[in-house]
Amino acid sequence: MVKILILVLSAFSITYSQGLINATVSLSGNVFNQVTKLPETAVIKVFDTDGNRVNATRSNGAQNGAYFVSGLRPGQNYIVEITKKEFMIEKFNITVPNTGKYLEISQDFLIKPIKVGVQIPIAVTPFELRKSKLRFGSDIYLEDWVDVFNQNPGIVVKIVSYPDAKGNSDANKLLTSERAEAIKNYFVGKGITTNRISVSGSADVDSKNPPPTEKAAKGKRYIGPCYIEIVSTGN
Repeated sequence: MVKILILVLSAFSITYSQGLINATVSLSGNVFNQVTKLPETAVIKVFDTDGNRVNATRSNGAQNGAYFVSGLRPGQNYIVEITKKEFMIEKFNITVPNTGKYLEISQDFLIKPIKVGVQIPIAVTPFELRKSKLRFGSDIYLEDWVDVFNQNPGIVVKIVSYPDAKGNSDANKLLTSERAEAIKNYFVGKGITTNRISVSGSADVDSKNPPPTEKAAKGKRYIGPCYIEIVSTGN
């Protein structure tokens, strides 16, 4: 009985391993402009962790930025590089789960324009209401920008911060200036040189994304947005 069990387990192990070898994984989704949220046509290249190109394709801006790339293997890590003229070079890490069957992973990507004067919103506010200290967990979103700085060494930016409400201009200016400095200090602490980052705190609320005029849903508060504005592309 023991011998039979061992044989069965061995056969299962071989079959499962063979399934992993033969299984292929595809990656699909859409590519959007992070500022306009419109679909974009961009070049997508997939590399393994040794830097070897696995596959390449283009997203189709006319079809909601859709893309499809195959040839990935179960249990492997990959780097997805997305490039487009007048956009920042961006690289994303993808981990493929172990599977013995065909699998299609869905992943949308937001790419950032690299035009002087463009303000790119930080996706999730890194602050709590009326606070200038970076809130817990904000590094998840700011770390993405550290990668952008490293992948685009020529860019120079300005951090622009807006207040949470209309009111005392002096108090708003102080709060937003401290917030912008807090973000800059985070980037500098991650090795980004200080001469690549300036700051600007606003005394007035954001005209593009102002506080709501109606009462917000319970538990939901408006917090002044922060932007990364492109000052120089380095070209």
